[in-house]
Amino acid sequence: MKRADVIEIVATSTQCDDVIVATTGLISRELFERFDSERNVYIPGSMGLVSSVGLGIALCDTNHRVVIIDGDASLLMNLGSMVTIGSRRPKNLLHIVLDNGAYASCSEESSMSGTANFGLLAKDVGYKYTATVGDREALKRAILSFKGGPGFLSAITELGGRRDFRRPQKLKEIKRRFMRFMSRQPKGKI
Repeated sequence: MKRADVIEIVATSTQCDDVIVATTGLISRELFERFDSERNVYIPGSMGLVSSVGLGIALCDTNHRVVIIDGDASLLMNLGSMVTIGSRRPKNLLHIVLDNGAYASCSEESSMSGTANFGLLAKDVGYKYTATVGDREALKRAILSFKGGPGFLSAITELGGRRDFRRPQKLKEIKRRFMRFMSRQPKGKI
């Protein structure tokens, strides 16, 4: 499965009232270029912090489901956030990690994620729902099967893919439209 596959499945398999919080680098750039929406939050230039930002949103607004799109190298920079997520147990949080074993947004250096079993770690620290997926259909099923969390999905992905995405600009405008989105009540309950 490629990065583009994961981002497409997340963007199209989640509910329109779900919040999507994307990590720095190619993940947020691809989401921004292909599936920009008022429900999206992009975390440019803050590697490792997407899970912390997503947790904050999930705790502040339990009416919206929060889907975090993280990278393995980003998660390794802030493993403590998993412990906090597991401890706080937000039912409305789904943490999806694209695990390609590398700092893919840089020059694809090894991330050493192969020495970490993210799914087992997530379970050990208190995530309620965990799965490891390696293809499009399994990812889609895992997202649709998520009923309450915190949840953790490790999406095994290949290196490579398009790199020439534009960066999210006009961050103040993106913030304002996201705040308007958050002020509306979701159509359905989580």
